[in-house]
Amino acid sequence: MHWGKRRVRRMRKENLNLKVKDGGEKDIDGILSLRKVVFGEFEKDKLAPEFWRWEFMDNPDGNGLIYIVEDNGRIIGHFADIPRRFYVYGEIVLGTVSVDLMVAPEYRRRGIFEKMGRYAIQRVKEKNRTFMSSFPIRPQTINGFKKIGWIEILKLPVLIYPVRFSGILKNYLRLPPLSIFLAGLLRIFYNAIFSFKEKKLDKSVEIKEIKEIDQEFENFLNKHISIFPIIGVRDKNYMNWRYISHPTRFYTIYQAVKNGEVKGYIILRKADLLGFNTAVIVDLLTTEIDVLYALIDKGISYGKRENVDMLCFMVPKDHYYYKIFKKYGFIRSPKSFRFMIYPQEDKKELFDPKNWYLTWGDTDVM
Repeated sequence: MHWGKRRVRRMRKENLNLKVKDGGEKDIDGILSLRKVVFGEFEKDKLAPEFWRWEFMDNPDGNGLIYIVEDNGRIIGHFADIPRRFYVYGEIVLGTVSVDLMVAPEYRRRGIFEKMGRYAIQRVKEKNRTFMSSFPIRPQTINGFKKIGWIEILKLPVLIYPVRFSGILKNYLRLPPLSIFLAGLLRIFYNAIFSFKEKKLDKSVEIKEIKEIDQEFENFLNKHISIFPIIGVRDKNYMNWRYISHPTRFYTIYQAVKNGEVKGYIILRKADLLGFNTAVIVDLLTTEIDVLYALIDKGISYGKRENVDMLCFMVPKDHYYYKIFKKYGFIRSPKSFRFMIYPQEDKKELFDPKNWYLTWGDTDVM
């Protein structure tokens, strides 16, 4: 017992001298080993070296900034920033998305996160990036960010469309006959509430699946993306990297065409989310209401075709998409994400939650 206490005190004393330094591709084995310890089987595909290289080496916005802490050659701490360009009122601003905060369990509560966080702030400043952004989930991470000067901008609620009530209820009820019975009642009740809100779709809007980002799609992006106050740049290079050339994840992309012109798109992915068989609207963009209805309808059709339990979408509550999704039958779930920034420059527009358009595609989760 006393030996154990002495060992813990000795480790704490030694850990005071641990230094944060830049990492890189040479450290990939140690970084992925740490990920396996910290996150286990969660997002298992992120343990693949090709995923790591895609995320941190192939990004068209620039190579990732990697920060590591070692103890006797073993990586026991990791943090990283992915370069990201944003439109801020039509002006391209350089930022980052901070990801993959990891500390080995036996080294926690010793200030390593704070050291890595402050080191990251300095390195991003040296790269002349205007701000850092992140989507933390764990309370300890959120509190740790706030301690070193990060600011919480908004919460991102998750909206769900129940595709199969039976699939949802089976996660809570262990009696299949009861689940089926209650699922039928819930479907009747749900349809009674939302059936009168169904919208007639504009037949002139054609929705078609695409396998690449062509020039017409690029023209749409160039014409429409900067109308949102603050939004991550979605140009051809970025979209092809993010969704077409992903080494481990498959995305289904539909574009909306009206009168021969691209008017919007929706990007979907099947994923296990909180134990449910789920389809996720990873990204969505249009400025026309009739096109938005058509894209939402396509998302629901996709969910039914893939036989998922629910279709999910994450969007700021102040964005007008939020109200339209609610009218279409999407229900706010108890789940929400936080969006935080660390400003390297004093840009007041960054602090207004109403300025931001963010979806799951802006994170590295989906």
